[in-house]
Amino acid sequence: GRGVTELALSFGNLAEVFDRVRPPYSRRLLDHAQEALGLGADARVLDLAAGTGRLTRELAQRYSDVVAVEPDERMRAVHGAAIAGSAESIPLEDASVDAVYVGEAFSWFDPAQAIPELVRVLRPGGGLAIVSTHWWETEPPLPEAALEPLSEPWERSLPHRRPPWDDAFASSPFEPLSYERDDEELTVTPDQLLTLYSTTSSLAALPAQERDALFARVRPLLEGPYRLPLRHELVWTRLAA
Repeated sequence: GRGVTELALSFGNLAEVFDRVRPPYSRRLLDHAQEALGLGADARVLDLAAGTGRLTRELAQRYSDVVAVEPDERMRAVHGAAIAGSAESIPLEDASVDAVYVGEAFSWFDPAQAIPELVRVLRPGGGLAIVSTHWWETEPPLPEAALEPLSEPWERSLPHRRPPWDDAFASSPFEPLSYERDDEELTVTPDQLLTLYSTTSSLAALPAQERDALFARVRPLLEGPYRLPLRHELVWTRLAA
């Protein structure tokens, strides 16, 4: 519905900031995906919902032919090479890519439409790699007086979020999903932390004035520096032979 779409496209409000401050993807997991999916340097891969190109740039170091598709024109403006399109309507030929990569975005897709589109554009035995990085909790924890107003927009957005998508693959032509994790951490100042938080969907979706007022209210409560654990996750599968 409208709420999901608004949240999914909220990142474009802060496209340049998003591109600059989001933590890099785990190289170890990207190496693992390439190996698990048996992809050579000559593979043709699709970066689906490519955003500002953070994952596209990583893939371009690994593969000779990378095509990027992104629905939000503000993200495409920062990306510079992505073509317009969505997971539910991928503007590529049938059986035209060896693998599809999705960074951070699969939870926004409508799996009932996206999974058949993935099946359509992949070559026989083609692979799917979904990478994401989870972060929010800090060490030490933020004071409750700061955490509560920062979390409130996320809690308000919950009705507009899709249920977990893993189950949607159960009756699909894909093999059972495989999972791999990699943990890292960043050390951030209070200002860096708030900038990073501003790129989350629920805070990015706020009007700029409201977001600025929220940050102005919580900033004096933060002392820092903070350790920010990053939990990288890779989910991969391939079309069953």
